[in-house]
Amino acid sequence: MEVLVYTQRLTPRVDYAIRFIFEDILGVRVRITSSYSEAKVCSGVLISYCRLKVKEGIHIVPHNLMIEDSIIRQKIEFFNWENLPAFFKTSAEADIPFDLFAATFFLISRYEEYLLFNPDKHNRFPSDESIAAKGGFLEDPIIDQWAYKLVSKIKEKFPSFEISPNKFEFIPTIDIDNAFAYQNKGLKRAILGTLKSLFTLKFNDLRKRILVYLNITKDPFDIYDSTFSILKDWPNTIWFVLVGKRSRYDRNIPIQNFELQKTLHQIGDSFRVGVHPSYRSGTSIDKVKSEISGISRILNTKITASRQHYLRLFLPTTYTNLITLGIQEDYSMGYSDRVGFRASTCTPFYFYNLKDEKVTNLRVYSFQTMDFTLCEKLKLTHLEALDLIMTLIEKVHAVNGTFVSVWHNEYLSGVSPWKGWDLLMPLVLEKATMLKSENPLS
Repeated sequence: MEVLVYTQRLTPRVDYAIRFIFEDILGVRVRITSSYSEAKVCSGVLISYCRLKVKEGIHIVPHNLMIEDSIIRQKIEFFNWENLPAFFKTSAEADIPFDLFAATFFLISRYEEYLLFNPDKHNRFPSDESIAAKGGFLEDPIIDQWAYKLVSKIKEKFPSFEISPNKFEFIPTIDIDNAFAYQNKGLKRAILGTLKSLFTLKFNDLRKRILVYLNITKDPFDIYDSTFSILKDWPNTIWFVLVGKRSRYDRNIPIQNFELQKTLHQIGDSFRVGVHPSYRSGTSIDKVKSEISGISRILNTKITASRQHYLRLFLPTTYTNLITLGIQEDYSMGYSDRVGFRASTCTPFYFYNLKDEKVTNLRVYSFQTMDFTLCEKLKLTHLEALDLIMTLIEKVHAVNGTFVSVWHNEYLSGVSPWKGWDLLMPLVLEKATMLKSENPLS
């Protein structure tokens, strides 16, 4: 069944938000018109997105945000709608008392990240400044929940209305910041690392180093074979590899290293490999180009997926650079210190460049959890982390969304100080497998 949306001002923002709700989340055909006469004779599902309702149907009063072509600070006041938090209230008399489309646009365009904000020590947009955190819905895919609430409102007036949403999807992703703990780092780094362990009295680390150097035990970060086995039923797994030049925050071995190239080939034989642009590359197209080219040359394949190292995402520059370099999917949309939904949705969306006021071909996949966040920032045990992850997964499953998890080979090693964290991913995958076999109500 097709939905007709009547609006007096069909702007790029209006088109983008409406199509995201109906086509991307709900799987429903939607047509948007500015013709009053066409809306007046509509015999199907009609949404009057205007000040005065055209006829019987769903009425939503627009917010000024959707007809603006500038980026200005918006007044945000939260209220409760059908037990869900909402903002941009427009009319208590309308069927939907707030501009659901404007609120959706504000959140997925990442409007707030274009405004002045107080950055964290890595110059990133901080989670505490986000509308989702202030409104108390950072851990909810609120846009998807609004969409399903809208469906129930439509069905009240059009009982035959049906949707065809995507099925729940789970995508494991792994960041390789340090391919090896001790091996393949060159003689100078090996000597300095050994002396540091000795002089700081870290004798356990010293013992591990020596055993690895003597080829008596395997490098603790070399988890590849065991992880391949765990992920054998998850061919959609993506591995993001850091290959930027060494710096304070970029600590991987050089891409010229034979063992790193061998590891890349091992990963690429079974899974997709993406680039993990280095710390200093957030606004440097030349650095990212070099890093993408390096991986592409070794694997002899086009690299189309990316996640920023340290999640250093600067809008719109980072994304425009990635688009120029042929990246089609980005997986950086999340916070390092909080779990949840940075863009308030669990449905992949195309990046809307607010500077140019147009939709791009870069598809953004938000991630919801990361082992570093759970362990280092939230100070959870791996079992406590499992409970929190499952709570978030069930919320995503309920709205047929896409859940993206982030892991690191350090944590998957299970060595101190990450003892027990190697057990977490298999447990999560087991739960996700069970949920994939279930279909939530549409």
